[in-house]
Amino acid sequence: MSYTHKLVSEALTNTNNEPPIDHPAIQFAGEVALALRIKVHPKSQNSFWLYRDDCPYMLGWVGYGDFRQGGDGTEMYVVHSRKIDNGKYADYNDQHYMKMSVNLDAAVRNAKRYLRIYSPQELANINANEVARGLSEVKSDANDKLREAQSKVIDVREYGTDRGSRLLVELRHLLTTNYEFRDPQFSYDLQAYFDAKDEHTRLSHRSVPMWFVRVYERFGRQAFDVVSIDKAENYSPDFGETSHFNDETLPTEIMEKLSVLNILSDKQFVDDVGYRAGEGMFYVVR
Repeated sequence: MSYTHKLVSEALTNTNNEPPIDHPAIQFAGEVALALRIKVHPKSQNSFWLYRDDCPYMLGWVGYGDFRQGGDGTEMYVVHSRKIDNGKYADYNDQHYMKMSVNLDAAVRNAKRYLRIYSPQELANINANEVARGLSEVKSDANDKLREAQSKVIDVREYGTDRGSRLLVELRHLLTTNYEFRDPQFSYDLQAYFDAKDEHTRLSHRSVPMWFVRVYERFGRQAFDVVSIDKAENYSPDFGETSHFNDETLPTEIMEKLSVLNILSDKQFVDDVGYRAGEGMFYVVR
């Protein structure tokens, strides 16, 4: 499996698991928390999540036990992080993201090396596929509407095309004149077809630039990290540099669209506005 990014808010709801009071994972997690000035939360009977209040996702977790595939029971100190690339395992294995050591000091050093706060670009990338999927669904809806509208006015083999049809050219012209159709419903259906065709053409050729916006509190006031995305319709978009704003310097265009996204539910996409990922993370159409 690929790396799973765990929201802090979700992990903190787990209060059922906690290592015994004398478990080595407790000392390990405590030393890591002290060294990195971060917080811990029980993950299982032998592991702890590690997090910061200013980051929406867990930095990773540490534990003590035999976490290897087909292990022989030998227990070790383990650091789990998105920054670890353990080549002994394929990236669909959880162990691919683990660093293991029998020595506590070495394990703490591993934690200090690999447990890192997420950059704005990393945060932007986590939900980028959901944004691209939302844009793709808008295109798909336009395709469906065009197919339905076309079926009511003319039978052609390939929807969305007129193959240079002289008939359709003349029909479009009639709609712009005072011509009175014998069948009023046909006039309505014909107009709906051309509207759907024009919208289909527009969506088929558009590129959607966006901003990824992270909203959080800093020194008692709202702060905004803004990352530009040139082609959000791509499932692997490129991310620009990060710009930093407060509630007085944030551009009006972003602020206005954030006000709309704020009233949406998490994981909801609105075309020409953006996507609310949750936890103070938004994708805003430019």
